[in-house]
Order: sequence, then C-alpha cells, then structure tokens
Amino acid sequence: MIVSCEQKDEQFCKCLKVSDTFNLKNQEILAGKSDEKTLKAAIQLKKKKEETCRDYINMTGEEMMARKKECN
Repeated sequence: MIVSCEQKDEQFCKCLKVSDTFNLKNQEILAGKSDEKTLKAAIQLKKKKEETCRDYINMTGEEMMARKKECN
C-alpha cells in the first residue's frame, strides 16, 4: 500500500484508534479492574485490531510515526 505523504491514510488512522482502545482495555485488565464483560470486550478489540491493522504489520517505526502525524 502506497500513500502520498500529503494524503491522510484513513485506514491507518482507524488502526491507531482501535489500537489505543485495545491498549486502554488491557490496562484495565492488568490493573485488576476487569470482569467478564471487560475480558470479552478485550477479545473483540484484539480481533478488530488484527483486522484493521493487517496492512501495517511490517511497517517501520519511522513510517508509522510519519503517518501518525497525519492522523492528528
């Protein structure tokens, strides 16, 4: 997937958003603030993250940071 530096990659922005949500849910679990509903939500978010971020798995950190700036 090739995207111009001047063009916002909406799919990548969705990937960031779902990743952030997944990370927050995991923080709840690790802090001991979880119940069955929270665990199920985390599992669903993990699946969504895997689907949404599939195209970005092999992207370099430098490229990710450049694209992340476009999402803000």
